[in-house]
Amino acid sequence: MVKTKVILLIIVGLLSFSLKAAGPAMHVTLGEKWIATFAPEYTEEQKKLFLLGTVFPDIRYLGVIKRTQTHFKGMTLEKVYATDSPFMRGMYFHSFVDEYRDRCVRKTGIEKTITEIPRSQQGTFLKLIEDQVLHSQYRWPEFKKYLMSIPEDEKKFGLELSALTQWHTALTLYFSTKPSMILQQVGMFEQNILTLDAQTIKSWGTLLPQYADSSEMKKHVEQMLHAFDEAFTSLHVVQQ
Repeated sequence: MVKTKVILLIIVGLLSFSLKAAGPAMHVTLGEKWIATFAPEYTEEQKKLFLLGTVFPDIRYLGVIKRTQTHFKGMTLEKVYATDSPFMRGMYFHSFVDEYRDRCVRKTGIEKTITEIPRSQQGTFLKLIEDQVLHSQYRWPEFKKYLMSIPEDEKKFGLELSALTQWHTALTLYFSTKPSMILQQVGMFEQNILTLDAQTIKSWGTLLPQYADSSEMKKHVEQMLHAFDEAFTSLHVVQQ
């Protein structure tokens, strides 16, 4: 029980950071799309390394590595494609997704429709909405299988094995249940976590599925995925 509680708290702590970043489910979903477009020849092992690379950069929120070591400014799809290592491709793709998604969100102004959430927290809540919707649309057994082992590419960053294990365990739990369920479980502990107080966490556990079930938010996620599809297609056509 203690271990589960710690992992739950870690997950909520991670999600309370970085208002402009995509959530884990969005990163993996878009990573799958990238592989289908640009690397359909990937072996199972290469696909595993790429997808693990798409989420690895956010391990920085555990306080074990600097942001400059995991995130790269001005990342483009061309730079992602030009990289040989599947894992580094995934890491570069993570940075591209965060920046491109932020531009899409600012363009639509969708955050402003989340009226029940304070403006300063709308970015975080929107990220959770997106992952909640994606959790309802996709199954994650394959990716959870990838999380069962820690690749050498992650170990090369010189992090403690305990931190890497904690990271993989937290992600495994995250991809096993919806964000709203995690918030509801954490809410029972009546504990503040970083920027989120206990009452906010409990409230979000109730509000999140309501927003995620709305046609407006489902359409937002659909349009977001479509925007990335168009970006992928444009580059793919040029390469051909």
